[in-house]
Amino acid sequence: MADEIRTTIDSYVKHSCAGDIDGLVALFTEDAQQEDPVGQPVNVGHDAIRAFFDNVKAVGPMELSLAREPIIIGNEAMVFLSVVSHVGDQDVRVPFIADHMTFADDGRIASLRAFFDPATITMKPVNG
Repeated sequence: MADEIRTTIDSYVKHSCAGDIDGLVALFTEDAQQEDPVGQPVNVGHDAIRAFFDNVKAVGPMELSLAREPIIIGNEAMVFLSVVSHVGDQDVRVPFIADHMTFADDGRIASLRAFFDPATITMKPVNG
């Protein structure tokens, strides 16, 4: 199961960077729950998750990367990420995100909860 989960995590990063909404949504079960960030309303199911990623893509392109190797135990994983979003003439950076994910038996994401500290978000001019 760990290999399938790692493949899903790698695909999540790849599809996020490519802005591939269909690819991202396909990584989730039909009844998946996504809370990003924690404290926001939970997106349930493909339609709600697609709307979330459509909104993210509309902000601007992003570079999502693994900040360290994920920890995978059973059908759960802690995934450590960083992201730079290109918003107009600004780069918005979130240096550390911890995603807690659970997975169905087929390796798709059943739930995702994203944790990050808003105080760590920085903005700088693209050429700055």
